[in-house]
Amino acid sequence: MSLGALKQWVKESAAKTIWAYGPKELASRLREIGVTPGSTLVVHSSWLPLSGFKGKPADVVRTFKEAVGPEGLLVMMSMPYHNMSSAQWLATGKPMNVARSPSMMGIVSEVFRRSAGVVRSLSVTHPLLAWGRDADAFVAGHEVAEKPFGGESPFARLLERNALILGFDAPFSTFTYTHFVEDQLAATLPFPLYEPDLHAGVVIDRAGERRTCAVRVLAAQANKLRREPRLVAHLDKVGVLHHGKLGNTRLTWIRAADHSRESARFVAGGAHFFDFPETAGARP
Repeated sequence: MSLGALKQWVKESAAKTIWAYGPKELASRLREIGVTPGSTLVVHSSWLPLSGFKGKPADVVRTFKEAVGPEGLLVMMSMPYHNMSSAQWLATGKPMNVARSPSMMGIVSEVFRRSAGVVRSLSVTHPLLAWGRDADAFVAGHEVAEKPFGGESPFARLLERNALILGFDAPFSTFTYTHFVEDQLAATLPFPLYEPDLHAGVVIDRAGERRTCAVRVLAAQANKLRREPRLVAHLDKVGVLHHGKLGNTRLTWIRAADHSRESARFVAGGAHFFDFPETAGARP
């Protein structure tokens, strides 16, 4: 057996033994980090073969639902594209079919999309999935929000609810709520956060009707100048971004209100998590 094969065997063995955990252990860990019945929980996830979880993606979804309960709200992203920008997705001309377009945000998200009682927002670029007591009200109107994660979008409702945002084997960089934070801090940038022109995209709603929606996309310059590790370092330093493990699954979590407050405080203190062009004056 080669060294590489031996290492793989050791990891596979550990996943079945010392790293092994099931829905019961996951439910207990969720309670420990603050997920209680009635909570709003946003989950970003990956499904890794050596995580140690004893079950299927459907078991993970069921555990998340049970953690918030029918009086709570479970939310996941369901963008219908991967490894491309919003502008590139819109340029394909493909519609976002609320009932049929698969979520490209991982198998857990797709299993959630197909599960009972889940509704999907009508955003052409950043559709959200929601399950719970007022899921319909939560996703309502996303299709008329020009900024898909702006103040008129469901992302603002996550702040109102002080949602807990959880990465289940998914890093902070996957947390779409950060774009809402950027939108709220856009005036602190010497360049536009969004491209100047509106883009058009088509959404096919639950009744099968096509809707053409106007939407803004993040500017290429903003994407190029973003330096998110600086923000992560600050959130870690002040103790609002949390990290842990369950089995071999990495957990990362933060409250929406803590994210918004501390990100604004970071910028107000003279730092920023975007580089500034030299013509505008550099900031640390």
